[in-house]
Formats: sequence, C-alpha cells, structure tokens
Amino acid sequence: MDLWIQPCALCADLYGQPSTATPHRDLTLNGVGAVKDARAEEHYTCIRCRAVFARILAGPPTRQIWLLLNAGQH
Repeated sequence: MDLWIQPCALCADLYGQPSTATPHRDLTLNGVGAVKDARAEEHYTCIRCRAVFARILAGPPTRQIWLLLNAGQH
C-alpha cells in the first residue's frame, strides 16, 4: 500500500490496533467526539511524522480501532 504520508515506526505499528492500545509517546490529543455524553472517538496527531489518527471508542468491537486518517491507497 502506498501512503500519502510516511508514518514513523510507532504510527505504523499502532495503525489498525484495537482502540484499547495506548497512544504512543509522540501522539498529541487534538479533540474528542461524543455521542450522548459518552466519548465516541479521539483525534490525535503525531509530532514526529504528522500522522493523524482517529481512535474509535464506540460501536461494534471489531470497529473500535486506531484509524490512520491521512493515508490512502493509490
């Protein structure tokens, strides 16, 4: 897969992991999304490689993962 950004090793390892995985030391929390006063997602940016993640905290367990938002397949 070709990515729009080149994630650092820590971000590459976190991508696709369950949302229960702890954010790595270079991720900064940008914001939180809530549904009915319950956290549904968190948004992070890596200070090293500028990767942008959404940590999905609600919904079916199989969809509660770390998503890399500024990457895509070409």
